[in-house]
Amino acid sequence: MYHLLSVSSAMLISFLIGLLFAAMCAIVGRQKGYSTALCILLGFFGRLICLLILILLPDRMQEQYESDHLKQELSSLRQRMAELEQALEPTPAPEPAAPAADAQAAPPKRPPDAPAVFPARTEEVIACPRCGRHQKGNRDSCYACGLPFQYEHE
Repeated sequence: MYHLLSVSSAMLISFLIGLLFAAMCAIVGRQKGYSTALCILLGFFGRLICLLILILLPDRMQEQYESDHLKQELSSLRQRMAELEQALEPTPAPEPAAPAADAQAAPPKRPPDAPAVFPARTEEVIACPRCGRHQKGNRDSCYACGLPFQYEHE
C-alpha cells in the first residue's frame, strides 16, 4: 500500500511539474509570437529543454515590427528618389539669340582634325581639348580620341 501511495504521489508531482513548465512555455511563447497551444503541449512533454529552446528562439513579434519599419523606410526612400529624379529631368535649353554678334568676337575655330598645340612637353597632367581626358603632357596624341598633340618648342 505504501508503495502505491509513493507511485501516485510521484505521478502527481510529475504532472504538476509538467503543468508548471507548460504554463511557463505558454507565457514565453506568447510573448515571442509563437502558438500558445503548441507551446503548452511542448512545455508539458519537453519540460526544461523546451523552455530553454523557447527562450533561445528569435522574437517573432520584434522581427515583424522591424520588418514593417524597414518596409516603411524603404517606401519613403523610393518616393524621395522619384522626387529627386523628377527634379533632375532636363529642361529644354534656350536657343541662343543673335549668333552673328558672337561670331565677330570669337577667334576663328581650327578644323576638327588639326592637332592640339601646347607650349612644351611636361610631366604634369593636361586635358585633351577634344575629349577632356586627363593624361600626361608628354604624349604625342590623346590615348582616348587620338587627337595629335603638337608642341611649340620642338
